Amino acid sequence: MAEAIVVGRIRSPYGVKGWVWMDSFTDDPASVFEWTPWTLSRQADPVSGRDAVEGIEVVPSEWAARQKGWVVRLDNRTDRTAVEPLVNCLITVDAAHLPALDADTFYWRDLTGCRVVTSTGQQLGAVSAVMATGANDVLVVQGDAQSLDERERLIPFIDSVATEVDVQGRRICVDWDPEF
Repeated sequence: MAEAIVVGRIRSPYGVKGWVWMDSFTDDPASVFEWTPWTLSRQADPVSGRDAVEGIEVVPSEWAARQKGWVVRLDNRTDRTAVEPLVNCLITVDAAHLPALDADTFYWRDLTGCRVVTSTGQQLGAVSAVMATGANDVLVVQGDAQSLDERERLIPFIDSVATEVDVQGRRICVDWDPEF
């Protein structure tokens, strides 16, 4: 897999015939069924006693929407005992499955790590996360040794503030007062 992205999680078994509840982390939850194979992984959990899972490839063979989310049958798993070890596994797929975006639209993962500089040239830090709010997305910019200070700043990711975004160059120019 060239670049893996997390698109969902196996939640718990559903019934006795090898189905599982699945959470999709995508805008269009059904899109994950087109992106195969899935690679499942999970860190060991000493509280629940679950072992680590690394790189199990599966393909969803059937799926259905339910009131509480999606249920999925994974290939070659025909009973509950076959899927119980997969509880809490993250579902990753190859990033090549992601649809192409318009020039002014970005995946959050592409913004994370970009250096943020003001229109006057002041370094504010790097994007550590992007948050969704009701009105617009917000860049969480963490100051570091290369920046003006080590403060964390929340900067709206809107056209009037983020005046230039260069994902390839890993740089975002903002019209923003560092004191705000």
